[in-house]
Amino acid sequence: MSLQSFQAVNPASGQAFGAEYPENTHEEVRNAISRAASTKTSFAALTLSARSNLLEKIAAEVEQIRPQLVSIAQLETGLPEARINGEISRTIVQLQAFAAMVKTGVQLSATIDLADPDYKPVARPDIRKVNLPIGVVAVFGASNFPFAYSVIGGDSAAALAAGCPVVVKAHPSHPGTSELTYNAVQAALLATGLSADVFSMVQGRRPEITHWIALAPEVAAIGFTGSALVGQLLVELSQTRKVPIPVFAEMGSLNPVFVTKSALAERGTAIGEAIFDSATLGSGQFCTKPGLVFLGGDSDDFVNALRAKMNSVTAQPLLNKGIAERYNNAISELAKVDGVETIVGNLPHLGFVVQPTIFIVDYKTYTSNPEFAHEHFGPTTVVVKCDDADFMEIVSASEGQLTATLHLGSDELLPDLVMKMSSIAGRLILNGAPTGVSVTPAQNHGGPWPSSSTHTTSVGIDAIYRFLRPVAFQGFPDELLPPSLARSNPEGIERTTNGVRGLN
Repeated sequence: MSLQSFQAVNPASGQAFGAEYPENTHEEVRNAISRAASTKTSFAALTLSARSNLLEKIAAEVEQIRPQLVSIAQLETGLPEARINGEISRTIVQLQAFAAMVKTGVQLSATIDLADPDYKPVARPDIRKVNLPIGVVAVFGASNFPFAYSVIGGDSAAALAAGCPVVVKAHPSHPGTSELTYNAVQAALLATGLSADVFSMVQGRRPEITHWIALAPEVAAIGFTGSALVGQLLVELSQTRKVPIPVFAEMGSLNPVFVTKSALAERGTAIGEAIFDSATLGSGQFCTKPGLVFLGGDSDDFVNALRAKMNSVTAQPLLNKGIAERYNNAISELAKVDGVETIVGNLPHLGFVVQPTIFIVDYKTYTSNPEFAHEHFGPTTVVVKCDDADFMEIVSASEGQLTATLHLGSDELLPDLVMKMSSIAGRLILNGAPTGVSVTPAQNHGGPWPSSSTHTTSVGIDAIYRFLRPVAFQGFPDELLPPSLARSNPEGIERTTNGVRGLN
């Protein structure tokens, strides 16, 4: 195999297999970005119904090749069929939700203030504001989500819905899955009479590709889901450009869970089982995995539930060799800390299969060893025995998180703690588990730094607003206005005129 190509690797066996995929050269990457940029104006000018139709068609094309996608994704990721099918369905739902939103025009936030010579303190001209596409969006596929955060996942779907051409850097852990998905998007573009250059994809393992894309002058924004290392690199690169651009990076989180003394007394076993399932779901490779659990009282039932669940769990592979090596090195070091108790699972020596491990420490040991408060990607979590009274101090010292979870007793409320938790996390969960991010209008998936680089969401239809920018038009006739602001309102969308919402 040449240095210019690579193969997928089956995580279950650790062996390379299948076709060789060429690594795109610098010239090829530049050409892909240039071609996308050439479609920027025409794609932005699409009618709302045409853009909605494209998204629906992409969803249909993905559904049509579902069996092939499941087959190749299982080999490339080691994920079970049910998980892959669920993720494909989620991807289709995302596309359909954006299609429905786009058709209404609500994302445009069309606002009109009619000219008023009597407006105070000075006369007001006719001003009309609308959200317009930001330009070419670069999307970096995630290793742990071959569909939902990959080629046509949430970032790409939101960008297309906003009217932005997309250039995707496929994740090298699943090149075949990415290729099939890309072909589905291309089929949809062809079927709807749109340029193939609206959506481009590049492949390769070389780190330079990331730099080429992030520094390309035509790229107007970046969508990323993955490690803090790469996310922060993209933020830094974006600031070195002649024209800095926004980076919408979702970079993972510890997602702390707080369980009060009362909740432990009432249902310690059930909470322990739920947290174990959440921490080991998908071999612990979710950005919303509960990586820290704080127990405010008697922990015996909770810990016994963890032990019982560990005895029945089947170890699963991690997504690639690098992730597995980092996981193994991390848990080996944590296990050496004085005072730590471990609950470990079986370790079949196959491919990138790793040993599920839970660490149990007291509060003093936790505060004395900062490494327990680092994210460890894989089937592990840290359980800290403390007191309810410590929760406020723990939250105050916490970095930004995607989620924070609170388990309360039946007679508890703790509003001060809830308000404090809301200052560090983008989503709060009561009496549940953080894994499982519903694709719904009310969803928020993002949080304060370092969990995310902005305050925006990467899940739900509000994700579209990352790739739109407001533009005001003052004193223009209909012939020079976007259709959404024209007095004739040709697309029949709801607008806000002089503060009143309606078809005006």
